Amino acid sequence: MEMWKIDKNFAPGNVQADGNVTRYALPCAPFNLYGVYYDAAEQRFARLPADVAATTSEGVVWLRTHTSGGRLRFATDSDYFEITVRYNILELYSHMPLSASAGFVLIDETDENRPVFAGAFRPEAANKEGFAGSVLLAGGKMRQYTLYFPLYNEVTGVQIGLKEGARVAAGRPYRPGGPVLYYGSSITQGGCASRPDNCYPAYISQWTNTDYINLGFSGNGKAEPAIVKYLAAIPCRAFVCDYDHNAPDAEYLQKTHRPLYEAFRAAQPDTPVLFMTKPDFDFDPQAKERRAVIRDTYDFARANGDKKVYFLDGETLFGKADRTHCTVDRCHPTDLGFYFMAKAVYEKLCEAGVFGK
Repeated sequence: MEMWKIDKNFAPGNVQADGNVTRYALPCAPFNLYGVYYDAAEQRFARLPADVAATTSEGVVWLRTHTSGGRLRFATDSDYFEITVRYNILELYSHMPLSASAGFVLIDETDENRPVFAGAFRPEAANKEGFAGSVLLAGGKMRQYTLYFPLYNEVTGVQIGLKEGARVAAGRPYRPGGPVLYYGSSITQGGCASRPDNCYPAYISQWTNTDYINLGFSGNGKAEPAIVKYLAAIPCRAFVCDYDHNAPDAEYLQKTHRPLYEAFRAAQPDTPVLFMTKPDFDFDPQAKERRAVIRDTYDFARANGDKKVYFLDGETLFGKADRTHCTVDRCHPTDLGFYFMAKAVYEKLCEAGVFGK
């Protein structure tokens, strides 16, 4: 028996539109897409060009079309919202809910200081090719929305439905100055949050109304030359370097970490750079050695006059009192773990002046 048949609160929660619906196939105006782009030739959303991925690893080739960091911003007075989603094929994870790995979340951000959770949309495990979902909205006036794309899975199509005759416009723009650029591992990508807006880059974006680019690649953040060149060429307001986890060992980290910094700094001499070490410090016998490598890059930069580099010790990210509740598997953060991470990263970026005064 399916749970929703005995507990209605587990049902998908779809509602019927009161009247006709106008549907929009994304990407299209006036909806603004961030963090991902639509590759018309491949007919799917992506966050990294195919030619860059091809010169890194098989894993990056696969993960580049996972939509972590994808967002859609728009404004509407519609009191009804629906979404139809297509996947290449739905991938399931034993330690991560479909609400995050394949689901979408809609946030009402009309009041910038008090965002409102407007709806979650997710497939059932059997729906390998896609799903449809709907929810009633507040309506009544033009309201600002952000739709978060899944942290994992390959999305090949998204269609939005609003009540026929409803006004729709471009959403609120992000603050000027460009996005925060994140590079790293599965933790950076968002594993294992329960919703796509609960990973640490998304928290920070929502708190500051700042755009971001998530280039976390599960198991495959290894600072290969092609990805380093690509990162250095992305205009951004700050660069968060968070790939400690995926360097196979401390020796590999030693060979790649400083060169990544030097390549980025040569291309962007004034952009703040934040070096992070892994948060699940407790269970890695090499953690101290790896931390020392990253700290050495920071010390090298500071000794050479770079005042726009910052260091965040991963051992401190989960705090002390509630560490046992911060991961699902001694590695990937829970929502609580991501919240603590977001607070720590946010404070460092504020120290760097990334969000202004």
